[in-house]
Amino acid sequence: MSADTDPTATRPVDEPHHEPGSRTTSAMLSSIVLGFLAVFYLVNAILLPDAAGEDGIGPKTFPLVVGIVLFCTTALGIISILRGHVDVRPVEGREILRVVWCIVLFGLYAASIFLIGFVEASAIFSMLVSMTVFGIRLSAARAVGLFVINIAIAMILFLVFDVWLNVLLPVGWLEYLVFGGLQL
Repeated sequence: MSADTDPTATRPVDEPHHEPGSRTTSAMLSSIVLGFLAVFYLVNAILLPDAAGEDGIGPKTFPLVVGIVLFCTTALGIISILRGHVDVRPVEGREILRVVWCIVLFGLYAASIFLIGFVEASAIFSMLVSMTVFGIRLSAARAVGLFVINIAIAMILFLVFDVWLNVLLPVGWLEYLVFGGLQL
């Protein structure tokens, strides 16, 4: 029995391994589904009322930009798969658990944002994702430093959405304490 016909024969390390077509097909199908979702989101963003403020930015601007970026990145993904530049591998074992855990954390974030406020929920969510999904091990000093950076970024985002984009985010005790006197 030759190495070509023996299923237990090992392949040389330098020889590339090509995945079966079913994985490429499933990646292509999921990219097409994401493409349809991107088009659906973009069309709905275009249909939003255009109530621009003095600076030309209104409630339609942010969804429209997100829709355009989502459509472009999905199109680039489909083109990359068609050209064969994407290494398609199945999600297995610990990766599946990370994906499920990330979905659970995002659900908890979406629910807690209205209970404790945008800044607080964003800082906690960012810390949990960093430590559990990405596996970053933090000492106490590094954890405090990362938490302060997360709060600063969330506060800046809060100001951008509330002041510049006129999108009201849920206010927690920290936002009220810092920005309460500004009547934002």
